[in-house]
Amino acid sequence: MRKAAVITAILLAFGVLYAVDPEREPFMPRCLFHWLTGLDCPACGSQRALHQLFHLHVREALAYNPFLVVSLPYLGALALCRWFNDGGRLDRLKSMCHHPAVIRLYLVLLIAWWVARNLV
Repeated sequence: MRKAAVITAILLAFGVLYAVDPEREPFMPRCLFHWLTGLDCPACGSQRALHQLFHLHVREALAYNPFLVVSLPYLGALALCRWFNDGGRLDRLKSMCHHPAVIRLYLVLLIAWWVARNLV
């Protein structure tokens, strides 16, 4: 039941992001970190990037948040392993995604992206 509720909430959020352009609608949530500091967080632009991806505008999505776009396969694999690994069918993928070296590399890249996007 909980899994169905989470999947439903995610699909509803994706439906809203498909239908509503976050750049044009004031009711879409804004980044609190950016509002407080004036700096971009690693996720700044993610709503706009996802909206553009849902409309198959890859170039525009990359302009908003390239790290998110490049991270989507890894994040998708994490979600698959978390929610759809009944019977251990995805154990090899899970062990790869949860390998300490992969997690460290992702975190290093995330921090590097955070620093780099505020220096440029």
